[in-house]
Amino acid sequence: MPGLVGFTCYGLERPSSIKVLCKMRDMISHHDFYIKDELYCDGFVCSSRSHINVTQKEPQPYFQDGLYIWLDGEFYNQQEMIPSANMTDPKILLQFYRNDRDFSFLKVIDGFYSAVIYDSLQAKIHLITDRYGLRHLHWTIYKGQLVWASEVKAFLSLTGYSPEINKKAVEEFIDIGYLLDDKTWFKNIEMLSSGTVLTWDIKKQTMKKNRYWWWDKIRPSTKEYNEDEISEELGELFVNAVERRTKENDKHGLLLSGGLDSRAVLAATPMFDSTLNVFTFGKKGCDDIRIAESAAKVKGAAHHVFEITKDNWLTPRLNGVWWTDGDFDLMHMHGIEAIGLIRSLSQINLSGFAGDLVLGGSFLKDKRYLDSMNCGIIAEAMRCNPAYLEKFDDYLNLTKSDYYFLQNRKRRFAIGGAKLLLTEMEQRMPFLDNKLIEFVYSLPDLPRFRSYIYKKTLLKAFPRYYEKIPWQQTGVPISWPLSASNAVSFMKRVNRKMIKELNRLGINIDNAYNYTDYPNWLRQEPARSFCYSVLNNPSAIYPEYVSKHQVLETFTMHVNGKNYSDAICRYLTFEIWLQQVFEGRYMPEFSKSEVKDT
Repeated sequence: MPGLVGFTCYGLERPSSIKVLCKMRDMISHHDFYIKDELYCDGFVCSSRSHINVTQKEPQPYFQDGLYIWLDGEFYNQQEMIPSANMTDPKILLQFYRNDRDFSFLKVIDGFYSAVIYDSLQAKIHLITDRYGLRHLHWTIYKGQLVWASEVKAFLSLTGYSPEINKKAVEEFIDIGYLLDDKTWFKNIEMLSSGTVLTWDIKKQTMKKNRYWWWDKIRPSTKEYNEDEISEELGELFVNAVERRTKENDKHGLLLSGGLDSRAVLAATPMFDSTLNVFTFGKKGCDDIRIAESAAKVKGAAHHVFEITKDNWLTPRLNGVWWTDGDFDLMHMHGIEAIGLIRSLSQINLSGFAGDLVLGGSFLKDKRYLDSMNCGIIAEAMRCNPAYLEKFDDYLNLTKSDYYFLQNRKRRFAIGGAKLLLTEMEQRMPFLDNKLIEFVYSLPDLPRFRSYIYKKTLLKAFPRYYEKIPWQQTGVPISWPLSASNAVSFMKRVNRKMIKELNRLGINIDNAYNYTDYPNWLRQEPARSFCYSVLNNPSAIYPEYVSKHQVLETFTMHVNGKNYSDAICRYLTFEIWLQQVFEGRYMPEFSKSEVKDT
């Protein structure tokens, strides 16, 4: 994910500082089409940006009267903030900051962004994240200076820096598949918390943090709604959210699956003069491809299919490990194989990110989860050790478990797919529209339980897309009665178990329900030999943190028929990341040349 890099350099030599900054910027530049902004360095601050030239195309920093702005990402509600002006996002940010130095204005911004404000008059640096902290920005204090970067790997460019792996991060990643809260793989390097401003006094070398927005800002609604009113309001808010994220001259695209979320975005997307391109990936003949094709036909969109096979799924994901700082398990990098095709036809991906959670209540497993915040219940839903929930005190005064899932499951895990695509195109996520979020979470949880109000909203707002086209999860349209849907779902589960057992016995039967078959692909060539060679390599680094015997035993049991594909892919991701960081192996060719050239 390209973006921002920089550090304070008070008292440091300018030539060496510029060299370090250049290398940091190059470390987050993954393709030759990236635009690299100037290297700004004035003796107090060194900062720059690398970007894909889709949004914020003007060179940065934007500066005026001693104030300097670097912005990664974009705002969606500019007209609401400054109705009479046609201003760029950095200019809006600078103007608001000039008039409101306590940053209270940030809570009104609806955007997916991170930013750096350098106030040269006060000799202060402000690092800023959006409300939900999804445009990641990392920071550390190194040799008395503040350092920041959109990607953790950029810190490897610091003179004399030697990373130390955070063992708590290893435990979390191996156990649940991702890191929690603000951890990174490296000790003493953190992700800036969501809705936060970190302020660094350059001369005094002191820091303070200000959380300008948190979930307790959402108050329960006192208005009495009926189901029809809720679904009507949700439909209108969602359509407005999509419209705020689409512009006539933008080259939009959409990853379309057989689920509900991406289909809702498809249905709500305005059809401009240009063709809307939608993309589906998966095994040949899988349900996702079949269902997505039907939805695309209703829209009149151009549907492009990319087949994932046992031969093409693994190799591209080695690059993905590097691009996502080792945070994203390579098993879940679905679609990275098609990223070149997607970029050739679109510059902005409209994403259904978090729709299943926000409207569908996907983590409200049973009624114990409704309108509650409990450490034990959260750990149960995430299938993790309650001891991992170290920062749970931040949530104790909140009343909805979804807040924890949004901050962790979505912000730290599910966002990995968007980070992959951000290496080549911009991402827009209408389910995280501020107005939509505030309305949804002002209501009791019960309407969202088992996707009840979500289905009702979709059928009312977009009947042509949902009344007759099945939902991949159940195999039937959401318009069907619950009893009929449950019966079909039960039959599908039985069929899946039967296929799984036959495959375990060596009788290969293709499963059209799933769009991938990682358990079998890991047992087959070329993945089988590659995995074994990496995990059994005498020079492997992971045994410093995880038992090699345990890893190889797990791999052997998987090859012999049991399903440990999740664990194997986590071990593999971890080792590849370690090799990339410490040995320079398994890195993308372009990244190798950039690092070498600097």
